[in-house]
Amino acid sequence: MRFKSVLVAAVFTTLLITIGSVNAETGVSDDEIKIGMWTPLSGPVSLLGTSASDGVKVWVDQVNATGGINGRKIKLIVYDDGASPQEGQAAVRRLVEQDNVFMLISGSTSSSTLPMRKYITRKKVPFVSSISSNNNLMNPFSRYIFRIYANETDQAKAIINWMIDKENIKKPAVIYNSNDYGVGGFEEVKSYLKNKYGMDLVAAERYNQGDQDFSAQLLRIKQFAPDGVLIYSYAAEGGIIVRQAKELGITAKMFGGGATATNLFQQAAGNASVGFTACFVLPEMADSGDSQAVKAYREHLRKLIYTDGKYPSGRPSEYDLAAYGAGKVCEEALKRTGKELTRERFIDALESLDNFQTEVTFPITYTANSHEGTSQMQIISVGSDLKWHLK
Repeated sequence: MRFKSVLVAAVFTTLLITIGSVNAETGVSDDEIKIGMWTPLSGPVSLLGTSASDGVKVWVDQVNATGGINGRKIKLIVYDDGASPQEGQAAVRRLVEQDNVFMLISGSTSSSTLPMRKYITRKKVPFVSSISSNNNLMNPFSRYIFRIYANETDQAKAIINWMIDKENIKKPAVIYNSNDYGVGGFEEVKSYLKNKYGMDLVAAERYNQGDQDFSAQLLRIKQFAPDGVLIYSYAAEGGIIVRQAKELGITAKMFGGGATATNLFQQAAGNASVGFTACFVLPEMADSGDSQAVKAYREHLRKLIYTDGKYPSGRPSEYDLAAYGAGKVCEEALKRTGKELTRERFIDALESLDNFQTEVTFPITYTANSHEGTSQMQIISVGSDLKWHLK
């Protein structure tokens, strides 16, 4: 009889363990939540990934220092994809299928993020994006994908409205990167110009990521005598474009999409950057904002990672604050979800955020029908001091 009792107890215990394993959510234990991230830590756009990685790391450090969320600390797993779509796909699959993360955060460039959209949705893994602004990230709508700042349509509208209404541009031209970010921006600009203002671009030139000489494209643009040139590129290459345009005698006013708005632009353009105007997707510049939250971020970043107080070129950047803001959004949703954490309950909590204040991004609102977060932005320009200023 005693043997049977022990046997029954053992079977019952095994059953409870099995049920617990079945019911446990992927990436969640009693004391830990695993979060995955893929981003370009190397290559020509490593500023984006390093900034985003640091932003998330600062958030994780803050959360864990206070005991975690509902008794669970965050374990962050980060892979470098070099902004390569192939490396990005491998990284996301590894995070989901081998590391068994609960969710994904930040992501990579549009070219390395968009190919994983269907996979993330099919696997039903929550993803809060803080880099890609491409419209196709949300098209068609996915219950599992969220964005932290204004998309490329809103960015294009903002800079075009400024060019036409404030700067009185009559003959706009565009030069753009051939990647998803550049092509998406170009298409939005062209469409919005036509639909709202009845205007066509007088010239449109594209180049490949990694190019350093843009003289051929700029000389073709010069032939059409534009009075405004819009640059859809990342900051460093945008600065080179503006400098070379000035050297070639192009006198048109220069404008940029949101990705040009970091200090790498001025470093590449030098004095040619003065007067350059761009849209900006955050309330403050990461390196000079004077709000308590932005100052606190810089101080925590210095103490955690850059202990000698020397930041790399262009840092901290807008991608720091966007990623950190994504972390704050996740933190609030995790708190609202409570101890019984599942992916579906977490998404429900994200969709309950209404005008949520991250303190470093514009207020975030998600609903069951929209995961865009915000459409707010502002216009900034480089002054004679070679610093960005609000227009």
